Amino acid sequence: MFFHLLKYKLKALFREKDLLGWIFAFPIVLGTFFYLSFGTIMQSDEYDFSPVPIAYVTESGADETFDGILKELGTESDDQLFQITKTDMTQGEALLKAGEVDGILISLPDNSLQGAASQSISMIVSGKGLNQTIIKSFLETYLKHKSVIEQIGSTHPDKMEAAINILSENAEFNKEISYSNSKMDNLSQYFFALIAMTCMYGSVIGRRCVEDIQGNLSALGARREISPAHKLTVIVADFCGSVLVDFSSVLLLIGYLTMVLKIDFGDRVPQIILTAFAGSVIGVAMGMFIGSIGGISVTIKQALVSVISLVLSFLSGLMINTMKDIVEHTVPFVNRINPAALITDCLYSLNMYDNFERFYTDLVLMGVIAVLFIFGSYMQLRRNRYASI
Repeated sequence: MFFHLLKYKLKALFREKDLLGWIFAFPIVLGTFFYLSFGTIMQSDEYDFSPVPIAYVTESGADETFDGILKELGTESDDQLFQITKTDMTQGEALLKAGEVDGILISLPDNSLQGAASQSISMIVSGKGLNQTIIKSFLETYLKHKSVIEQIGSTHPDKMEAAINILSENAEFNKEISYSNSKMDNLSQYFFALIAMTCMYGSVIGRRCVEDIQGNLSALGARREISPAHKLTVIVADFCGSVLVDFSSVLLLIGYLTMVLKIDFGDRVPQIILTAFAGSVIGVAMGMFIGSIGGISVTIKQALVSVISLVLSFLSGLMINTMKDIVEHTVPFVNRINPAALITDCLYSLNMYDNFERFYTDLVLMGVIAVLFIFGSYMQLRRNRYASI
């Protein structure tokens, strides 16, 4: 009896074209728009860097080391950092005001001081941006190294050569490691949230299944109420059929994103599929729970399912990719009970961690929420009696 009910439930769901449009087509269309909006940025491996235009103001007696470094960084090559215009202060300010340079580096002698302190280096930048940050970082790094060398020269002059050699090395203390062989960036959150949204859309199917079970909500429900099939068998068969349909839509979306749009989710495929299945279960369970609430019209239930699904997806980062982090820093409890946030966190943890501790923690939380929804639905659907239908 169970498989007979499951078979006809699947047939009925796949014949509902409007439902299939929202569950199967809409996520693919939205994913395509995401890809057209910023997919090229995600596929790009290198930042197209152009030398930073600066004005350089200097006089005789200024820091010769600084002058030599700037000359080296301004030489035309693949590693050119600055495009230098050597000028006086008046012309430099005019270039900065006209927007032809992003900053002015000033290296002048200070006749009021003696020794190395007599060389003054400063800068003027316009606004706040990447180029201005590069100029500022360059100057801070130079002054930091310069002061260290001067300090060593005054206290341990015999160690001067060794200190200069150490500071000249390009030491790398950090190494990028990917635990899933994927290229993770902040835009990936949009596609994680898109998958979560598709899982949450299972609530539309779940709500409709309840309508097909309850005699006071649909003609089909009335006929099934008087059928000899056990009600629990009917509920379980409808639930399984709904999960299979929603799970199919999530798999189709993941396949489209990875094979057609070439979005990289890593090589932990079994865990990704497990996340999709758990998301489908919790989506359908949430819809059945909302659909089984008594005393509310079908129209209000439809609106509730749509609004709740979108709000949960929004909080997981569907519209703003940093939203989940904002929630985590303000009301972290919301991320623990938001099924969409848990789904995106599962996908995120698969790419960021070498172990599955966080992944399985999220799965357990999703399982608990799904069980609560299913139990709540069963408690409301059982033992319904109608005086008249």
